[in-house]
Amino acid sequence: MDSQSCASSSSPTEKEMRACIAAEIDEIQRYKWYLGERLRHDPLLDRSMDDICREWIDKYAAEFRKTWESRKTAAASNPS
Repeated sequence: MDSQSCASSSSPTEKEMRACIAAEIDEIQRYKWYLGERLRHDPLLDRSMDDICREWIDKYAAEFRKTWESRKTAAASNPS
């Protein structure tokens, strides 16, 4: 994953980047769990974690990042 994976048009802080990357890792772990439920066994028996990560990135990363940015923007405009 590159350092711009969760970046917006403005430069994100290190804290924002860490939070986004941690959220991406959580989503990949959920995806791995989902695959395991669908296959009815640990997906790591059939493929590598790198393959699972690449698949998640190809299928879901762009939408995840859009959602992440919109939440960040909404939180910045509604500081409560």
